[in-house]
Amino acid sequence: MTTTHTIRKLTLLGVLTAMQIILGSLLSLQFLTTKIAFAFIIVALTARLFSPLVTAGSTALAYFLGMLLFPKFTFFPGFILTAFLTGLTLGIAFQYRTSMLRILLANFIVVFILNLLLNSLWLHIMYMTPWSALFATRIIQEIVTYICYTMVLIVIFKVPVLNQLTTKFKLQ
Repeated sequence: MTTTHTIRKLTLLGVLTAMQIILGSLLSLQFLTTKIAFAFIIVALTARLFSPLVTAGSTALAYFLGMLLFPKFTFFPGFILTAFLTGLTLGIAFQYRTSMLRILLANFIVVFILNLLLNSLWLHIMYMTPWSALFATRIIQEIVTYICYTMVLIVIFKVPVLNQLTTKFKLQ
């Protein structure tokens, strides 16, 4: 691997991480138990271009830096674990190719297992909110999120120019 190739990889990863911070922290709506952001698009693109561990590390770092630079609620390290696992899940799903099944399965794991279950656990620990109240307020949101994430990623990964670019610039 040449020095130029390494510099390109690091530069692209830095830009994608910065975009995650902007879309995930600065340009997001944050409520006590709900967050609306579009950083998942950048995480999916990072997953398409880099390995699962690089994607996971980038996603966790973006979350951590976003919390430091633009705090919107109490810091809790469990959310960094969720961000890492989100990047890892999308990295494994989109590393070699994208398909409808991979998008559906990866989004299911991220939205219902990581966002709904794991993030609800962190919120329960932080605020001692009863599980029934957390699930009642979050389940509808996560169903809508699953549908939106899936539709957006299907559209993004069907764009021929984007597929050509991610194939051309695939950086393992």
